[in-house]
Amino acid sequence: MANIESVINWFRTREGKVTYDMAYPNRLGPNSYDCSSAVYYALIEAGFLPKGTGIGSTESLYTLEGTLLQRISRSEVRRGDIFISGGKGTSAGANGHTGVFVSNSRIIHCNYGSNGISETSTEGGWMGGPPNDFYRLKGSTPEQTKKGEITMQCLYTKPLSGGSSGIFYFNGVDTVHIQHMDTVKLLKQIYKANNGKDIPEYTWNSKEPWYTRLEQVAPNRK
Repeated sequence: MANIESVINWFRTREGKVTYDMAYPNRLGPNSYDCSSAVYYALIEAGFLPKGTGIGSTESLYTLEGTLLQRISRSEVRRGDIFISGGKGTSAGANGHTGVFVSNSRIIHCNYGSNGISETSTEGGWMGGPPNDFYRLKGSTPEQTKKGEITMQCLYTKPLSGGSSGIFYFNGVDTVHIQHMDTVKLLKQIYKANNGKDIPEYTWNSKEPWYTRLEQVAPNRK
C-alpha cells in the first residue's frame, strides 16, 4: 500500500549523502539526483507509481494532475504533499523545482543550493517559482501516530471580566490565553499541517462538566 511516510523516508535515507546533478545519466542515481528525479524515485519506492515508471521531469509531474496528484491550496498543505514550481509548460530545466512537504512550513528536496538532499524552510526562495502549485497524493492519509493525534488539543472561547471574551489554547497540559489573532491563525495552520484536520474549537459553557475539569487540570497561564 502506498505510504507518504515512505516517500519522506526515501529522502531521509539519502539526506546529505548524494549530490545534485541535472545531467543525464547522473540524475538517475544512485549517487546524484535532481529535484524531479528524486521525487519520481521516492514515489516509486513508496508505491504511488509502478516500478519501471520512467523517470520524468517537473513537466511530466504536472501531467499526473487528476490521476495521481490532486490540486490543493497553499493553506491546505500538510505532511506528504508535493509542490511543483515554474508553471505548466514553463518548468523545464532550471526553471522549475519540486519536493515534498514534511510540514506546512518545511520541505525536503534535492536542490542546487545544498548540492543534494536537505530539509529547508519553504521561505527564502527554496521552493522556486513563482508560480507554485501544490498537490496531494491521491490515496494518501496523514500519519495517525503523531503527538498531535494522541494529545488532546483545542481552542475555546471563554468570557472574561468586564463582559469581553478571550480565546484560550489547551496544549494537552496547560491552557494559554491567546492575546493575538495572528497566534490563533498560526496554531490552526500548524495543527492542520501535522494532523490533516482542523483543531477542535469550543465555546465555554460552565454547565458542561468537562469545562470545569479542564480548568482544574490545566490552570490558565497568561
